Amino acid sequence: MNKSSIRTRLILLMLAATVIPIVISMIVTYFYTTRSVGTKLIQENANLIYQGKTNVQAYMDTLNRNSLSLYNDPGILLMLRRNVHDYTNEAQTYTLLQNMTHSVDGIYQIYFYMAKARRSTLLIGDIPKRGYDTDNFSEPYTTGNPSSVVEPTHMSSIYGLGQSPPYYDPRPVITLHRAIYNVPTTEWLGTLSIDIKLEAIQDIADQLFNKQHERLYLLDQSGMVVYSGDSALIGKPLSDAWTGPILESKEPRGRLELNKSVYLYEKMDTPYMKWTLVKEIPHSYLYEGARSLTQINIIIAAVSLLLVIAATLFVTIRITAPIKKLIGTINQIQAGNLTARVDGEGQDEIGILVRRFRTMMETINNLILREYRLNIANKTNQLKALQAQINPHFMNNALQSIGTLALQHNVPRIYSLINSLAKMMRYSMNTNQEAVPLSMEIGHVKAYLELQKERFEGKFRTDFELDEAALGIEVPKMIIQPLVENYFKHGFDPKLGPGHLTVRVRLEPGGETGSDEIPLEPGGEAGPDGIGAESGPAAGGDAAPRIAPESRTDEDSAAADASPASGGPRARPVLFVEVEDNGRGIPEDELTELQAGLAVMREETGMDEEGGIGIGNVRTRLRLYFDPQASLTLENTDPHGVRITMRIPLGEDTTT
Repeated sequence: MNKSSIRTRLILLMLAATVIPIVISMIVTYFYTTRSVGTKLIQENANLIYQGKTNVQAYMDTLNRNSLSLYNDPGILLMLRRNVHDYTNEAQTYTLLQNMTHSVDGIYQIYFYMAKARRSTLLIGDIPKRGYDTDNFSEPYTTGNPSSVVEPTHMSSIYGLGQSPPYYDPRPVITLHRAIYNVPTTEWLGTLSIDIKLEAIQDIADQLFNKQHERLYLLDQSGMVVYSGDSALIGKPLSDAWTGPILESKEPRGRLELNKSVYLYEKMDTPYMKWTLVKEIPHSYLYEGARSLTQINIIIAAVSLLLVIAATLFVTIRITAPIKKLIGTINQIQAGNLTARVDGEGQDEIGILVRRFRTMMETINNLILREYRLNIANKTNQLKALQAQINPHFMNNALQSIGTLALQHNVPRIYSLINSLAKMMRYSMNTNQEAVPLSMEIGHVKAYLELQKERFEGKFRTDFELDEAALGIEVPKMIIQPLVENYFKHGFDPKLGPGHLTVRVRLEPGGETGSDEIPLEPGGEAGPDGIGAESGPAAGGDAAPRIAPESRTDEDSAAADASPASGGPRARPVLFVEVEDNGRGIPEDELTELQAGLAVMREETGMDEEGGIGIGNVRTRLRLYFDPQASLTLENTDPHGVRITMRIPLGEDTTT
């Protein structure tokens, strides 16, 4: 791939303009989505942990209030104060403990110790166990505590009352121990211990985390695990790297990022319980949603990027393909193939460029071909003139001598005829001029007709209807005289009456539009006798028509052609030359054949099939000198006769 080509640069530019923004957008989207989604998820989890803490604390507060209900029973308080014990007191104690058990969900068993009576009662599933003359089994948790304290998760026991049916297997429980005092004094009356099933906390905790990806810890102030999603950790101290910073933190809630995980915590600070609820969220799970969303965005962006790249390549190649095709055609032309053609029908600037280039090459080829044909035709005419030329100076001198002799013998008519013949010879033998003013061509025709009048003894007459504005237009030599001569060769018939030949010349402005051709320069003025001299402006000059270079664009040309100053499209004047006679005419079948024959003239030389220089030569030189649209037509007239019309489109209007 050529790095300096327009296609390469355009592809690189368009790819850079599309790929770079999309890639930057993907990167920014990834980080922004990760951060925003992560922040949102952390906030949601923080709210969830806060709600979990509230639920756990509310449950424990309810349990704590339930333990205070014994202060509302005067009979129990009296029994604790006086050490009164009978059957009625045992029933009253059973009722108290049973009501406590059923007032809060999740209570497994309740232990009640009366200090003065040294009696213990354990209620398990509405079945009491009693002990007499026993010590306080919960003394390690109640001694020195003003009210209540929570013992972390441990295996349940029967509080030293011994095994007796029914038998219950130990299970993990959390115990609320409350010391009973003789309010308002500080006299210790007994102990109340309530064992809570671990499932009561588990039911709340399980709603706070995803067991497959996250971890949840409920720790006391010493780091002992009250509850965890990992049952092997329950009831054991936890010494991970994050436990110290979180337990030592003075903030009631917060967040810690450590070891590619986020730890959200909420602290429960009550007189009887100092727990910390911690949720561990790995980064891999926390940002999983963000990564999934980002992956979807990346896939969409990647597909969009591929489409953009494909569209970029397609558009770029589509735009530059005509240029590369045009370059290939130019290379062929440079190699010598001037007929190489480039196709392009687009309506954009490149299509206009291709069409203008094609038009330019067609114009160049037409100019080359026209110049070639014109040179051949001129060489042929020069050769024929050379073959017919004996010695111009000798012939002129001889005719001048004969004319002088005619005057000496008082025969002016002979002198006039010889003078006309001399003029014709000078006109036809002057090869230095290929184009002459129309007035000189008319003078040559008049000299020819002067000789014909003498030949036919006044049996015909001639009329000239000439437009003065057209007499200065340069035309190829010998384009009217062959048409006049054709009348005497084929049409003149004395039996039809006096002959009549009319030559008309008129210039009509505005006959054609839209050409860039410049008309031939007007020639010199006619001589006093109607026959131009050899020293006219066109003598020795190039008679080929000059074509203006195609240097304007379609837009410039359209603007120039339709500008107000020019009055719209340029008007191309048309020169009409008619030679009309009243001769025999041409049979219709022959006329049709002749018209078809004009179309198959051998344009290389301008000669007709018989090798003569006649109508075919005139038609060929007209098209070579002026325009391919120049035409020569033949038609019969009414009642008899022939009209030959030359229609010659010129350049811009020369009449204004």
